[in-house]
Amino acid sequence: MHIMVAGKQVETGDALKVYVADGLETMARKYFDDALEANVTFHRSRGLFGCDINLHAGRGVSYRAEGEGEDAHRAFQDAVTHVAKQLRRHRRRINEHARCEAGVRKPDVADAGEIGLVELPALRM
Repeated sequence: MHIMVAGKQVETGDALKVYVADGLETMARKYFDDALEANVTFHRSRGLFGCDINLHAGRGVSYRAEGEGEDAHRAFQDAVTHVAKQLRRHRRRINEHARCEAGVRKPDVADAGEIGLVELPALRM
């Protein structure tokens, strides 16, 4: 996953960049196998640090979250919990949809004889 960490009038050191990369990769790997990219921006407002996360997790799947905290690490933790909640809900919707579709599947070959379908022999060439 490509992670870009930036700061608006805030210094982002190497330790913060490593912390953000580890946190996002762990969180994204938990819910998606192939998250594509994330943009994390830190800023100062009203004496607090702010963190904006834009996560692109796949085709048509993008999430955005904001967090505030007394320091940059806490602001990031606040924002990443919001993104994790969104990803968890999205994953639950996908799983529930798959479970609903599983009950409406086509009958298997073993069930085909019971409903009157005949299996055709393979063609030889």
